[in-house]
Amino acid sequence: MTSPRQPASLLPASLLALSLMLPALPAVALELRGVEVRGLEDEAELANVRAALSLVALDARQRADVGEGQLDYLLRQVPGDVARGLEPFGYYDTRAETDVRRNGEAVTVIVTVRAGEPVRVDERDIQVTGEAGADEAITRRLRWLRPRKGEPLRHDLYEASKASIDALLRERGYFNARLQTHRVEVDRGEGLADIFLTWESGERYRLGEASFSGHPFRDGLLEKLVDWEPGTPYHQSRVVDLQQRLAALDYFAGIDVRAEPPEDGGSTVPVDVRLTPAKRSIYSAGLRYSTDKGAGVTGGLERRWLNDRGHKLLANVELAQRGNEANVAYRIPAFAWLDGWYTASASLRQDPIDFIDSEVLEVVGSRSGQLGDWTLVAGLHFRRERFDDPTTGNALAYSTLVYPQLSASWRVADDPLYPRRGHSLHVELRGGHTGIGSDIDFLQARAEANWVRSLGWRNRILLRAELGTTLSDDFDAFPPLLRFYAGGDQSVRGYGHRDIGEHFVGFDNRDYIIGGRHLVVASVEFERMFTREWGGAVFVDAGDAFDDFNSESFDMQLGVGVGVRWRSPVGPVRLDLAHGLGDDARDTLRLHLTIGPDL
Repeated sequence: MTSPRQPASLLPASLLALSLMLPALPAVALELRGVEVRGLEDEAELANVRAALSLVALDARQRADVGEGQLDYLLRQVPGDVARGLEPFGYYDTRAETDVRRNGEAVTVIVTVRAGEPVRVDERDIQVTGEAGADEAITRRLRWLRPRKGEPLRHDLYEASKASIDALLRERGYFNARLQTHRVEVDRGEGLADIFLTWESGERYRLGEASFSGHPFRDGLLEKLVDWEPGTPYHQSRVVDLQQRLAALDYFAGIDVRAEPPEDGGSTVPVDVRLTPAKRSIYSAGLRYSTDKGAGVTGGLERRWLNDRGHKLLANVELAQRGNEANVAYRIPAFAWLDGWYTASASLRQDPIDFIDSEVLEVVGSRSGQLGDWTLVAGLHFRRERFDDPTTGNALAYSTLVYPQLSASWRVADDPLYPRRGHSLHVELRGGHTGIGSDIDFLQARAEANWVRSLGWRNRILLRAELGTTLSDDFDAFPPLLRFYAGGDQSVRGYGHRDIGEHFVGFDNRDYIIGGRHLVVASVEFERMFTREWGGAVFVDAGDAFDDFNSESFDMQLGVGVGVRWRSPVGPVRLDLAHGLGDDARDTLRLHLTIGPDL
């Protein structure tokens, strides 16, 4: 006998009943080890896509415990996340594929992006109506707004362009300007976009009178710094320039310049300057050391203002192992033509050169001024120098020079203490004549240039050059301290201060360095920072001070070395160990210590 056939439907039912009786198995927890994005070369696009991915947004705890259902949900979000990440760069037809690679419970997701072709700008209707429509500065900026016709529709450029026009309208006094139309129409099928922007500027405000409060000076002194007449069209740069001129005077601890449109509906902007005087007297004292002059002490006094006319007094004394100096200067503010100072100064200086002792008394009257990035100084010098003359057996010799001098300094840097990109130039021209009181006729010129460029955040290249020349038919009577020398911390390292120059054998058979008519110095330095504060450098310096451009007189002295660099809170500190390779090198190795900015 055969048993009846059991219905096929009963077996699944039995299994189902059995499964309901058993406890539920826990879901497998996965660990998301990483998310890799491929297919994008542009770093900005890649960063934006990663920032938009929901997978990347998980924190460390969430990555360590990802369920299969949650992972599946996040993978479905990838195409939309990628689209949002690339739209700001003009990509509106993106594709994204995901590949999940498993190693046990560890998961790595690879996202491959196909960005496609970006939408490009076709037509642009950009305009400003109102008074600014005739403002050349505004209309010129409109023509250069990006993205331009044919360029990808970059949202960051579009938003930056709108912001730049808003800022320029405010800078030029269109305080009631409004953006009336701001629309972008995208045709995904054609891959084209049209931009529509319209500003209504309203009227341009005018600058009113500037009023000053909180200062100790007589009326009319600070008003000379105002470079506009009431009713002049408003421009923010004029207000900023006024603040910078006030800061350059060094009278004030606080300067608050307010230029705000009036609330009564008028179109004239009053300028309210509120000042807080700085400490009137500054006393200073300190210890100093340099490898050029040795150890020393310094002391100084500065009176920021002596009277209600803004006159200043400055005095300082420096006593060092190799040279002493005392200076006093009286300064009067000068605002006509160029902001600056009239200065009367006197100095007394003892400065040994090799075995030649020199003493100088100098009185100077000068006028300084600022012209753009240039600092200009014109002065008349009276100089009396007494020195040992090795050509006459070290008997005392005297030199009297009266000469005008012109100097100009120019510096541009992205950081005043530690420039990543910058350059500077300083030039001097002086000339004396017997007709105005000098012992000899002469003309002397000197120029010094510095150049700095960074190569990444760690590396910099520093170049320096110095040239000088003297024209005189009686150069033998030229005083030692006005001659040219090379060597030292700021010249050719590996040599002592003023160790490079023309030589003279005196009556005592001693070899004296007496300087030269001409000067050539050049330096190349490579610097690498190992941390934000500490680094090292290698350098090559070369230079000579000489009388004639011939093989016997012109002999470039070479110095090479390595150094330590410290970006201290008070400025760069450079410690260099250098070796001079020329005949004038008196020591095998020399240590050079300098503190201060590179330019």
